[in-house]
Amino acid sequence: MLKKRRSRRLRKSLKIFKRKRIDYSKYVKDFYLENGLAYISCNIEDYYDIIDKYSVEGYEWLNSQFAHFLETNAHYIPVEYPIVLEICGECLTDKQQAAVTETIADYYSLKLGDHQLALSDNLRKSIVLLFFGLLLAGAIWLLRSIYLIGSIKELILILFWFFTWEFANLAWLERSDLNAAKTEAGQLASIKVIFKETFIDIPADQAEVEQIIAEIIDEENMG
Repeated sequence: MLKKRRSRRLRKSLKIFKRKRIDYSKYVKDFYLENGLAYISCNIEDYYDIIDKYSVEGYEWLNSQFAHFLETNAHYIPVEYPIVLEICGECLTDKQQAAVTETIADYYSLKLGDHQLALSDNLRKSIVLLFFGLLLAGAIWLLRSIYLIGSIKELILILFWFFTWEFANLAWLERSDLNAAKTEAGQLASIKVIFKETFIDIPADQAEVEQIIAEIIDEENMG
């Protein structure tokens, strides 16, 4: 009896879990979004909470744990929202704040560059596949009236469909994913860093929001 009751309870729990739904957009809005901006806030105790301890001055690199924290939060933020990173703590000098701001921008600009290179590589491969696909299509058309051994015709058709499918996969499916990843990287590369002594949950007013967005746009134009 006990085993049967436990089994019924487990089946009931499974049904409840399957039916469970949340208002995802509401959670994202409540947790991150305010007045057209997305906020990620963090507390730090030391400069090396953000900067990798192995970095040398002038060539700073982002602490991998901090990057993971930032990217995990950014994952839930719609890409159309500019991100404001609020770094809270009294441990940074003006020089260190400047280094942190520059390091975050450089780190994600390099990530953006990786995605740009991936897109360029995707384009080159797509052009090659399209070229061979068209070449084989032309060969099929020219050889349609010429007697060929069945295995040769089959090989040409197989190659044609291979190049056609690979082109479609690269040019549409993979490229779409690469463009999405590039957009996300662009959002992080445009992040606005703000330093606070302590965290206060008071969003920026409309004038501050417009100033932050204008600064992001100006930096992009200069870039």
